[in-house]
Amino acid sequence: MNVYIVADIEGIAGMVFYEHRHRDMTPLSYELLHRNRVLLTEEVNAAARGAFDAGAESVVVHDHHGQGYTILPELMDKRLELIHGRPEQYLTLGVHHPDLNESIDALILIGMHAKAGTTDGCTPHSLICVTDGEGKRHELSEATMSMAYAGTYGVPCVFIAGDRATVDDALGLVPSLERVETKSHYASQVARTKSPTLVRELIEAGVRRGVERRSEIQPFVIPGPCTIQIADRNPAARWPESPNTRKDFATALCDTLQNVPWYKPVEAIDDGWRYPDRITPSEMPNDRWNTPADEADRSDPN
Repeated sequence: MNVYIVADIEGIAGMVFYEHRHRDMTPLSYELLHRNRVLLTEEVNAAARGAFDAGAESVVVHDHHGQGYTILPELMDKRLELIHGRPEQYLTLGVHHPDLNESIDALILIGMHAKAGTTDGCTPHSLICVTDGEGKRHELSEATMSMAYAGTYGVPCVFIAGDRATVDDALGLVPSLERVETKSHYASQVARTKSPTLVRELIEAGVRRGVERRSEIQPFVIPGPCTIQIADRNPAARWPESPNTRKDFATALCDTLQNVPWYKPVEAIDDGWRYPDRITPSEMPNDRWNTPADEADRSDPN
């Protein structure tokens, strides 16, 4: 049995807002950044323990936050395997979650956050707007997007951990999901969080139940062909303006991700080998980077 974990960071217990920018990193920001990486890694380890206890033979985790350097490999459960690195290169392979395909038996979501426009969710961003083959529209978070991506291959998502708004959103699509609410948000950057130690215990037990119940939980499938637009922080600013229609959700998602303003082809990223902290102010998007081009100059870092 093969289990696939998708891990983001905003929805973990103990994290409430972004703690740094590359251009003004301070010792305190570094300390918070490292702490959050430890917290995420330990939630992933708890999920892995639960999956292995339920009989999994293979568990792989996709570090889905930023440039894929968030999970700390040296702290990983030794039975885990890690997929990490630049998402631009995944897209050159025609995939969004590498190796998430028909060979996987269950999907696990850890550290999930709310979609753009959610007033009581953790640092809400990302909105995946889908028109399916039946003309129905869907508005997805990164969490429910991963559920739909897995559903393209018949893989059920059996467990989700994240802030309350995110979990409720996922349950609206698959009510039988096992879940853990790590925290609840009064506003995007004000939260009431559970203890990370308790959350790890809850994740381990919940993942074990979810994997054991995998045959009872239906995949979330969006029927093709699909057309997809994506927004980031501003839910009204969606790209591309004229999206292509593709045969299924997974194919349409990869196509759209290569046609948004913040996408950089691999050959446009320095020499393709730089570390994430080698970034200059001129490369940083401004605070309005997700607004239409006629409303903001995205080349201006200020």
